[in-house]
Amino acid sequence: MNARSKGFSLLELIVVLAIMLIITGLVFAGISTHKHATLVAKTQVKFLEYEAAINAYCREYGDLPTFFRDEELVLLSDPNNSEMFIKILSGQNVDGKPLSAKERKLLNPKGKIFHRFTDEEFFMAPDGTRDRKILVDAFNNRNIFLIVEDPFDEDTIISKSKFPENVRKYIKGEGIKDAVVIFSVSDDGRTVISNSFNQYF
Repeated sequence: MNARSKGFSLLELIVVLAIMLIITGLVFAGISTHKHATLVAKTQVKFLEYEAAINAYCREYGDLPTFFRDEELVLLSDPNNSEMFIKILSGQNVDGKPLSAKERKLLNPKGKIFHRFTDEEFFMAPDGTRDRKILVDAFNNRNIFLIVEDPFDEDTIISKSKFPENVRKYIKGEGIKDAVVIFSVSDDGRTVISNSFNQYF
C-alpha cells in the first residue's frame, strides 16, 4: 500500500498524458479558428477600402476608368490587371514613382491618391520577398476578383452570370445589388470571402 502511494502507475500516466494532449489540441484548434476569423475580417476590411477608393475615384472624375468599363470580371491575380488597379487608385507606379504623363491622363488625371497600398497587400514569395505587381488577401491568396458596374445607378444589380461558376452557388437570387463587388477565392475553391456576400465558406 505504501509502495503504491509513492508514484503513479503506467495507466495513470497514460491517462494524464492523453488528457494533456486533448487539451493542447483544443487550444491549438481554438487559436487556429481565431486566426482564420481574424484573416477573414482583415480581408473584408481591405476589400471595403478598395470599394470606397473606387467610389471616391468615380465621384472625383464622374466616370469609371476605361480599365473597369472594358472588363466584366477583373482577375487581380493577373499582374497586368493588378498593376493597373494600383496605378488607378494610387496615382503612382507600383514602385511609388509618378505615372508617365500619358498614363496619368488615361488613368488618374489629377494624380490623386484614393488608396495607399501597404506591403502586406502584396504577394509574399516563399523567400519572403514581396511582388509589388500582385495583390493578395490576408491569407496571401492571389485569387482576387473584381466586378464594377455603373456606380451612379442606385439600382445596379451585378448579374449572377458575371461571377465564376464555382462562386455562383454562394449568391442568392439573380445577383448582387451593388456597383462594386470584390471577392477572393481560395486555391481549393472552398473559401469565398466578400463583403457583398456577407459570409464566407
